[in-house]
This record gives sequence, structure tokens and C-alpha cells, in this order.
Amino acid sequence: MNSSVFSFLSEFVFLLLLFIQIPSSLSNDDLYTACRKGFVCGGISAGFPFLGAGRPSACGIPELELKCDHEKNITTMNISQVAYRVLEINREFKTLRIAREDYLAGLCPPQFMNSTFNPKVFEPDEDNRNFTLIYGCEDVPITIPPYSTFKCKIKDVDGQSGYIKEGDYGPGECNGSVIVPVPKLYFPPGLNMPALEWKTSALEVKLKIGFEVRWKFERECQECYKSRGVCGFNNVTSQPTCYYPGMHSPPEISL
Repeated sequence: MNSSVFSFLSEFVFLLLLFIQIPSSLSNDDLYTACRKGFVCGGISAGFPFLGAGRPSACGIPELELKCDHEKNITTMNISQVAYRVLEINREFKTLRIAREDYLAGLCPPQFMNSTFNPKVFEPDEDNRNFTLIYGCEDVPITIPPYSTFKCKIKDVDGQSGYIKEGDYGPGECNGSVIVPVPKLYFPPGLNMPALEWKTSALEVKLKIGFEVRWKFERECQECYKSRGVCGFNNVTSQPTCYYPGMHSPPEISL
């Protein structure tokens, strides 16, 4: 190998390794200080287990990264490749109230992706009911009431029919389907699906109000908080950790 080429590659590898090591070379004091800072955007504020806006990856769960749109003064996040508007964070109950960004403008999203949640990060939420929006149908089943149908442009074709169905379903003979959660509180106890709740306009309103999901990991940090530490996350072990000022190596938190 040409010596100049070898020299260039050696320097390139050295610089690459140097940059890779930079995050891990942060001192515990640096991480303690960084993770004490909270995320603030509009009316949303958050600490562990969230990331974003000055809170580095060592401060929270990778799947819980918050983003701030300063122009619109709103908070967003991606969960399983779906974009959500963050409407509320309740630290006491460890819940997020979120709404799908693609449904804030109506029932015809550009992409068709189900709302799914990593069970390692989120607790199962029995307070929601799933609905399936089925798109691109040549013929809507005769059992579907007319007020629960709608029309969307699918694959550049205008006016294709769609409809709403309670539960988890695939598209069947139609082009696509999307499963979305809706809070049970919108449905009176003891009643099946009232006709009003099947209306597409009613579902559009409920999708904008959003639904709640509950995150995990908070209880693992209680001992850390009691000892005046700051909870963070070790991305190598995928475990919560605790940062204290002046410590060379923070202790891991047992799950």
C-alpha cells in the first residue's frame, strides 16, 4: 500500500475513534449538570426519562426524545416512526397525552402506519380502545353505516372510499388500514358503540384531543432521587444509572 495512502487512513481512523470516544469521555460532573436541566418547550416540561433540547443521550431513554418547534411553540416526538404532538406530560401518573401529527389535519394521512408502542418502554394502557381506519376501498361493506365512511386520495386516485371499524383489523380487500387508539372515557359504560361515536367528524375531534400512554423506568430511579443524585441512562447496558457530582464512575441501578 502506498505510504501516503496508509498515512491518510491511519489519521482518518484515529480521528474517527477520537470522535467516537468524546461522548463517553464526559465527566460525571458534566453528566450530572446536563441531566439536571429539564426540557422546556411551550407548556411542556420534562426530566428523566426524556431527552432533547440540551438533555443528551446519557440523560434518558432513546425512544423518549422530545423535540421543540420554537416557531410554533409545540413539542413533538417520534414513536415507532410515527410523529406525535405532545399535549401533556404528567409526572405523577407517568403518562403522556399525545396526538398523531398526521391526523391533526383530517383522516387522510400521506402514509399509513399503525400506532405501536415498544413494551420495553411503555406500559400496556387499558384506558384506550383501538379503532381501525380502512382506506382505498372500491366497495364499502353494506354493514357499515354511511356516517362512518369517508373518502381519501389513495395512490393519486381521488374519491376512494374508506370507513371506521372498532378493533384491530387489516385492510382486507382495500388498499390500507391504520390502527389508532382512542380513550375509553369517550364511551359511556355499559354501551356498545353509539351511532354518534361512529361519525367520522367525531373521530377526527377525538384524534386531535389525543390519548394517553404510560412510560416505564421511573420507579428504578427512586433511590437515586433520595440520595440527591440525577437519574440518567447507560446506552451500553440499556439500564438506568445515577449521576452524582464528584464521582468518577456512577453506580448502575438494578432493575
